[in-house]
Amino acid sequence: MRTIYLPGESYIASESNVLSLKRQFLDHLAEVTGSVPDLLAAKVAALPLFLRERYQFARTRLFGQSILLALEQGNPESATPGEYEKHADTLRSQAGEPVVLVLPALPAYIRNRMVRCGLPFIVPGSQIFLPTALIDLRERFRQPTPKAGKPLTPAAQCVLLYHLQRQPLENMPLREIAERIGYSPVMLTKVKTELLAAELCEPKRIGRSVALHFTTERRQLWDAARPLLSSPVAKTVWIQGEKPGHPALKAGLTALSRRTMIADDRLPTFALLSEVFRTNLKRGIFRACPGPEVADLKMEIWSYNPQLFVDNDAVDPLSIFLSLHDFPDERIQQQLELLINEFPW
Repeated sequence: MRTIYLPGESYIASESNVLSLKRQFLDHLAEVTGSVPDLLAAKVAALPLFLRERYQFARTRLFGQSILLALEQGNPESATPGEYEKHADTLRSQAGEPVVLVLPALPAYIRNRMVRCGLPFIVPGSQIFLPTALIDLRERFRQPTPKAGKPLTPAAQCVLLYHLQRQPLENMPLREIAERIGYSPVMLTKVKTELLAAELCEPKRIGRSVALHFTTERRQLWDAARPLLSSPVAKTVWIQGEKPGHPALKAGLTALSRRTMIADDRLPTFALLSEVFRTNLKRGIFRACPGPEVADLKMEIWSYNPQLFVDNDAVDPLSIFLSLHDFPDERIQQQLELLINEFPW
């Protein structure tokens, strides 16, 4: 049984909370490893007060290695990957042994950053990341489990995003999908092959035509496809001149600032399909420049047509997420997570 803490809900750390976390930890390790490790009380001398208030400590052995566990006593909404990394470094230097953070919950954007940093953690009942011993990153509260595999091509990603945001393509013949999105029937056949290989849809025959049957609802489909999706931005170019009009669309931080509390960058960002950008560049409508110091705006060159999902004068929310997913600012990652959670699935 998992405890869920709602946004804005106050959390009071207590011994019962930590005991519950310990029980969940032991149950999870028993399920994954087939044995229940011993937990021994641990005191780490000379730790800063904020760490002693934030965590309780225990020692255990996993895969023949002694490990210090830091069990978080609360579930602070303001926690960041940087904070967890500093906590682990301090604990490691004080204890002189490997440290694993045991956390009640972990948003996806924090988890991804911690994985990239190689920071060991365990979320009992959900996720384990021990780089030198064991990795178990199952999202048990979402189905189906995301499948890693070959990234989708821009055409296949475009078809999927069109289905999720613009118009359902369920049971629509491939030829009709090709006409709506602007691809050739041959390209749609290749897209169908990709989506079938990724197990995101199944073929369905309607009369003499072949259609697509998507195997899950929209949010579950997004979660399943997410590991296979890439940023639509093929290239970024610095531009001098006035802000462009149609068909350019607001993109990047400029588009995100319209939907969230994040502030826009000093230079506005716009998006264009690569072919359209090259044409405008040849006609002298745009003037490329060496860098942001002398630029008036930033132009993203996209691998698929952003106009297909036009939302007034800005690009679509799912493409905003994909284009900024690796942005290093944690505040932006928080707003991207909010953007996905508030999307009208």
